[in-house]
Amino acid sequence: MPRHLSAFALVTLLPTFLLVIAAQRGGLWPLLPLFLLAGVNHLIDSLFENRPDSPVERALNDLLPIALAICHFALLAFALYALAIKTDPLLTKLPLFLAFGLYFATVSNATGHELIHRRQRLPFLFGKWIFISHLFGHHTSAHRLVHHPYVATRFDPNTARYNESFYTFYRRAWRGSFRAGLSAENTRRGLPADSRRIDVSNPYFTYIFGGVFFLTLAALAAGWAGLFTYLGLALMAQGGLLLTDYVQHYGLTRSEGEDGRFMPIAPHHSWNAPHWFTRNLTLNAPLHSDHHAKPARPYTELANHPEETAPQLPYSPGIMSIIALNPIRWRSIMNPKVAEWAMRHRKNT
Repeated sequence: MPRHLSAFALVTLLPTFLLVIAAQRGGLWPLLPLFLLAGVNHLIDSLFENRPDSPVERALNDLLPIALAICHFALLAFALYALAIKTDPLLTKLPLFLAFGLYFATVSNATGHELIHRRQRLPFLFGKWIFISHLFGHHTSAHRLVHHPYVATRFDPNTARYNESFYTFYRRAWRGSFRAGLSAENTRRGLPADSRRIDVSNPYFTYIFGGVFFLTLAALAAGWAGLFTYLGLALMAQGGLLLTDYVQHYGLTRSEGEDGRFMPIAPHHSWNAPHWFTRNLTLNAPLHSDHHAKPARPYTELANHPEETAPQLPYSPGIMSIIALNPIRWRSIMNPKVAEWAMRHRKNT
């Protein structure tokens, strides 16, 4: 055991182990990972200060996303076994379902996001198949080929518009990212952008039939209960990913010149949140401005931009995601901040 255990490893692997124990033992055990993922993390965020990683921690952090990807697929099997095969009482299964869903929506999505930005083939494949297992494989293409180049513009389905509720955004972003990612892949392959032809060489073939493969496995393993359990967990994972997109870019825009070109992506085109626990749980994803500046930069090297150059969320991303489910409350908090930021940087935005 390293003398200084990586904070990333500690925070991400603790709920992983708790979920395995909860799936096996049932009873009150599911409350532990649920409490950790849904409650206590927001309290812990304010208790710890950021500090530099030691050399041992940096080495461990390099291996962590691959380890978490392997854990993800193992936890999918555990979830099906515990929720659709075991005969535990419903009151036990409900918190366990929520705990698994929150894990996939946070840790697994963050792991997949980190890995699809890797240039090496094996890490990229792990990330792609995490999203395929969430029945959201097209995110692999749409995120890299559409969201990153067109963020904060009208061409990015995953940038939430000013005054747009999360529920409207969810429908628009799901459909829009699927279509925009397919168009981008067609363009890469020299086909008309609006082509709907999906052959074996198109990544969308793998995204679609890979999702069918996971659903079939779930049904074969646990019948209808397995199928509906899997669909429910996938929907929670998808909702978590789109909530993250909604929170991280709400209302921020890049100005467009008369020539149709948008200003370069800058730190003030993403909302940031440096909170310790959530940052470690999601592999530094809340340090979003730096990620958009250098998408291939490993999560361990991302830095938080100061409030003078990049907008900061008023609360941790988890709390902001809960607030986003209440559009009236969300607008009352965020609309003044968007307006204030636009006024402060109107010459740049």
